[in-house]
Amino acid sequence: MGEESKIYNQFKKIAKIASNDELYYYAMNGSNALRVYSGQELFKRNDKRFLEIYTFYSGNPLIMKYTLGCVGEHKNISEFLKDEVYSAQDYISLRDQLLKNKDEISKIQLRQIKELGYGKLTEENIKSVKKQLEKIDIKKLN
Repeated sequence: MGEESKIYNQFKKIAKIASNDELYYYAMNGSNALRVYSGQELFKRNDKRFLEIYTFYSGNPLIMKYTLGCVGEHKNISEFLKDEVYSAQDYISLRDQLLKNKDEISKIQLRQIKELGYGKLTEENIKSVKKQLEKIDIKKLN
């Protein structure tokens, strides 16, 4: 059985008090894990600099190993950032469904989704970012 990353747990504490400017700095200058976590957090906060970060790592690949549970992957930081955008859709859909229910289990699940940082993001935010990522990826191919 896996345990939560100590680095991620420390990052969650930092993210609660860090400004978007500080997160941007970490995303561009921190350790690999800090770069990924900070970029993901900026996306959740709907900060437009997320796209700058994605563009930068798309053009300047920085490969890192990431372990989730017992599965390890080696990918470019931009791929981890894109994964965040696409998985956010599921969290937002679930959140919006749970908002219709008033039972205790729904309230608990809603609280957990908000703790993950998906309290304010909308489906429109996600669609917009996806379109921008596609444009960036097309430019990279040409």
